[in-house]
Amino acid sequence: MHLIEKVRGCNCYLVARPELSVIDTGISGQAKVILNYISTLGLDPLDLKRIFLTHHDIDHIGSAAELQKLTGAEVCMHPADADCVVGKAKRRPFWKNWLSSLATALKKLQTPEINCLVHDGETIGAIQVIHTPGHSAGSISLQYGSVLFVGDLVRGGSSLREAFFLADEDRTQVQASIRRICELDIEVICPGHGRVVFNASGKLRELVACWA
Repeated sequence: MHLIEKVRGCNCYLVARPELSVIDTGISGQAKVILNYISTLGLDPLDLKRIFLTHHDIDHIGSAAELQKLTGAEVCMHPADADCVVGKAKRRPFWKNWLSSLATALKKLQTPEINCLVHDGETIGAIQVIHTPGHSAGSISLQYGSVLFVGDLVRGGSSLREAFFLADEDRTQVQASIRRICELDIEVICPGHGRVVFNASGKLRELVACWA
């Protein structure tokens, strides 16, 4: 598992085994950074099989279309957020819908073909999908062994914390989703923003204890 540090917008992760998968893609214009990183590992970028998008925010999906075009990788996303990306549903909160519309109008955002709709409990390759709504209706976390990729469910650092409340669609669901992942056997959390967190289960419990 690799953090591709030069990707702008959000944390972008690469899972190299058993097959190449990218988790989130940053803002527009990051595809070549991602592919160059794969090449530095001695791997063929054209072997990229899947692009997992944890949610619909434009700082996470911005380079998915370009990356898909260059490699032929399938894009995987929960149906609730896929509907937002393709225009069948509005992003929430309202300002995210306005921002995505502006980015599209300015040609700063291209829409990928979402050709793999994923659901809670589904295992794709070596990655298990966990529906963790709250930040958005279709937010997902992805478990790879004892590692959990959480998108914007929580922010990383020396401790775990929730995202800024104005960025969340439903704060009650956020807390319910965090309580759910507390029950998982995980050692490492890879957030969409902030540093990777070790001793993840203990720090999740500390976060939940703060709500009491």
